[in-house]
Amino acid sequence: MALHEDIADYARERGIRAQDVQRWLALGEPDQTAMLRLARTLRLGGNHFNDFLDWCVEISLRDGCSITSVINGAELAPTLSDGRMGRNDRLKHTKEILRRLRYPRLTAIEDEVRARLRGLKLDPRIRITVAPGLEGGLKVELQAGGVDALARLARELESLAENDTAKEVFALMEGREDAGVSA
Repeated sequence: MALHEDIADYARERGIRAQDVQRWLALGEPDQTAMLRLARTLRLGGNHFNDFLDWCVEISLRDGCSITSVINGAELAPTLSDGRMGRNDRLKHTKEILRRLRYPRLTAIEDEVRARLRGLKLDPRIRITVAPGLEGGLKVELQAGGVDALARLARELESLAENDTAKEVFALMEGREDAGVSA
């Protein structure tokens, strides 16, 4: 069966819109094949397929490479070929990898924020997390077994407001030029 027929059959089975199929068919044959393999591996439906096609095209245009090289690249290929992962885990990991490839500066800032937070060496009962995309600031969770422990953790958190590293973290999250991302 011809590649175009395979694509049309897959698109029909998975509810991929006609305009997305046309965009898919407008790619070169190696990229069409790579997208078909990606779609089949992750069992992508219409909305997911459209997102993945957009992301792969954006990455390939920015980086001056083919969609095939994005999909077969060192970052993505291990996830797609990992038979130990279920479909949902594989889909989640693939989305995260493509997000990181699509927004390299943002992910570098996220990584820097996480590294600086780890460098604070806070009490392990204080957990600070950063949302993907740096949206929503920092989330702070405390785990205290009593009032005294809670008071100690609260004092440690309060001292962060004067900590230079904490100030740098927020400067990074605000995108300020003076914050700088380590190389």
